[in-house]
Amino acid sequence: MRSTAKLKNFLSVFEIPDFIEPWIDRFFEEIEIELVIRLADQPLDRNEINKTFRSAIKSDSSDANSDFATRAYRKGIINRRDDGRFEPADFHARFDKWAMFEGWQDIPDDIRSQLNAWELNYYERQHEEQIAGLKKGQPRERARIYPEYILLQEAEALLDRVTHIYLMPCNCRSMMQKCTQSVYTCLRFENDRGIGWKISKSRAKEIVRTANKNSLMQSGEVGIATDRTIIGAICNCCADCCFPHKLAEHRNAQQLWPLSRYVARYLKDRCTACGRCIKRCSFQAFTFAEKNQAAKPQSRIIHFNQNLCRGCGVCSTGCPEEAIEMTGIECKQSLINKILIG
Repeated sequence: MRSTAKLKNFLSVFEIPDFIEPWIDRFFEEIEIELVIRLADQPLDRNEINKTFRSAIKSDSSDANSDFATRAYRKGIINRRDDGRFEPADFHARFDKWAMFEGWQDIPDDIRSQLNAWELNYYERQHEEQIAGLKKGQPRERARIYPEYILLQEAEALLDRVTHIYLMPCNCRSMMQKCTQSVYTCLRFENDRGIGWKISKSRAKEIVRTANKNSLMQSGEVGIATDRTIIGAICNCCADCCFPHKLAEHRNAQQLWPLSRYVARYLKDRCTACGRCIKRCSFQAFTFAEKNQAAKPQSRIIHFNQNLCRGCGVCSTGCPEEAIEMTGIECKQSLINKILIG
């Protein structure tokens, strides 16, 4: 039986918000709580963890799960230190992996909303310095991850330049659950905690094309490591769930996070007012000019507000008449430009 003192110690070590305490069993097994408390006092290596907790591991565990330390690491419960030993992670790491792979089992909607608001607030604090620097026009650090809108053909070109590609569920969409888009759209260039599925470049390109067809925006969240390796990911985003888009609204950073590198150019003489651009644009840059949207297509007029355009290009790829072109804008802080253009 878990003592109150032990639980309070665990909640403190793992930095768990108070409103999650009644639901703690949805996120942790008893043995995992014991592990966190033990590692808070003394980091251990994998063999030491497995030996210490061997008697507590269920006897019916499969071979794949018998490595308790590795399983806890993959679940975001512990972190691996530079010396190879493990220490407690925190609830941000656990929530991320839990949402992507374990689901919202028995968590009420109001708790889910509080949890997502808590995580979004943390995401904003993590990146407020970067956004402040972008607003001042300061040069960015090449090794830090910044999101940038990329066009469909640029996403494909970026995939050709990376060494490895791992498919993982989109953590934003898994957490927010505000839309019905697929969660299997996150293409990462590093295998975080060894839980991604390694895929070919051709398969990755298929995923990007399908996502774009489904009106998802492509964002290159990239950096360049000291060995000149491209790190980060290509995200296929919706405005409903995407943390970067939520942050942009809260911080008045709509052209900076993700970074805008293009603006749409509307070619009115080619337009047949089919309205596909209106359906595909997440930022209401395209609207019908008249109030009666039930009017016949030939009597409609499309209005384009350039000030609302983020330059994601989803309107352009969806236009059957090629009435929208993407025009590049000066963006000195773009790393994508350096990677793709040089």
